[in-house]
Amino acid sequence: MKMKYYHDYMLNNKDDSPLYIFDSSFAERRKTKKLSEDYSVPKFFEDDLFHYADDKKRPPHRWFVMGPARSGTAIHIDPLGTSAWNSLLQGHKRWVLIPPIAPRDLVKPMAHEKGKHPDEGITWFQTVYKRVRSPSWPKEYAPIECRQGPGETMFVPSGWWHVVINEEYTIAVTHNYCSVENLHLVWPKTVKGRPKLSKHWVKRLTEQRPELLEIIKSASEIPLYDMNESSSDSSSSSSSSDDSSDESDCDDSGRCGGRKRKNDDRSNECPEKMSTTYFQNSLV
Repeated sequence: MKMKYYHDYMLNNKDDSPLYIFDSSFAERRKTKKLSEDYSVPKFFEDDLFHYADDKKRPPHRWFVMGPARSGTAIHIDPLGTSAWNSLLQGHKRWVLIPPIAPRDLVKPMAHEKGKHPDEGITWFQTVYKRVRSPSWPKEYAPIECRQGPGETMFVPSGWWHVVINEEYTIAVTHNYCSVENLHLVWPKTVKGRPKLSKHWVKRLTEQRPELLEIIKSASEIPLYDMNESSSDSSSSSSSSDDSSDESDCDDSGRCGGRKRKNDDRSNECPEKMSTTYFQNSLV
């Protein structure tokens, strides 16, 4: 679809859950790559350890996001244990974040609430949100709610459930990243979900950031923190996005992009053992 047609749709549609652009390749295409020169990563998020991996090997990590009122993303957790930031240029977004310890069944719409669009932000706000705001909602799962305006940047920590809905026509840019702070979570999940990437990545980190090897080694010797093994606007695309390809560790969102890949036979091993094996082999 050409932009002029989507723009017309965005301004005139009456859909309950409108189409939502989540473009992960804008910085690679000839006609749109100049957009990546219009912004710089905020200083708080500059140390993205995935930068040490080849661009072609790392998962999609940046998105140009554009959509009308009522578009948004369903409740999810971002893939591979990554954190995310979202900078809004136009319009307003409404966010709800729920702690990682909240059970999946509690934060997702119930079977009788799903209707025709179970994986849409607007469905969540019409169903689960009412329970989240009720006095009976468990205090240990207390949500963080905010309204993001133009020029503001939202940070989503590793493992946090989040859901977003656009109150009006919005444009934003968002990145997922791995830092020193969440490496202990990202590493084992990368070994499990992207074994070939993990081998390449650890070799690069060994060469350029050797001080991080202790974190990787420690993360390889403990059981995987499964992050509720749940789903992934910080970054995640919903079924309304244009970038909805799936991968095993992307959960419901498909945010990480890329098609499913077959892992080698070691993917069936115990995650802790596999992490240690990959770490040791990469150093040999």
